Amino acid sequence: MKADTIVGHIGDQQFAGRSRHHVDIGWGDAAKHRQAVTADTGLAVQITLPRGAFLRDGAVIADDGTDVVVVRRPAEDAIVVPVADDNARRMLLLGYVLGNQHAPIDVSEDAVAAPLFTSAHAAKELLAELGVDGDVMVTALARNGWSRTSSDSHAGHHH
Repeated sequence: MKADTIVGHIGDQQFAGRSRHHVDIGWGDAAKHRQAVTADTGLAVQITLPRGAFLRDGAVIADDGTDVVVVRRPAEDAIVVPVADDNARRMLLLGYVLGNQHAPIDVSEDAVAAPLFTSAHAAKELLAELGVDGDVMVTALARNGWSRTSSDSHAGHHH
């Protein structure tokens, strides 16, 4: 069966009563727009999605009126750390974004600061999107050196 678009989500009413063919797509393959997979029922599926498509769990990628092909995210090995409150989750997301920019961070007893690598407007929008209570301001950075990062140890992470 050919899958060239994401038609909807398996929870949508239009797919009720259809036979389901599940394709297990791991997180590493979820953004691949071209792949050949086999469903749990043995059905061969050729995926040719537009660039930028992301195969979310429950996405319906083919529908012939009788059968649907549904993306299923399989369980995979991962590091999992429980987050007790929403503020910790939001701060973790901010840390992820800053780390992705390779921004050094300055951690004090009451704040986290990082150099501004984008416009003040974009940074404020990011903080608002994440729900992080912060602001863009002028402050002295790294008064006692940067907080330890993986790049401090030169452990083999190179670009």
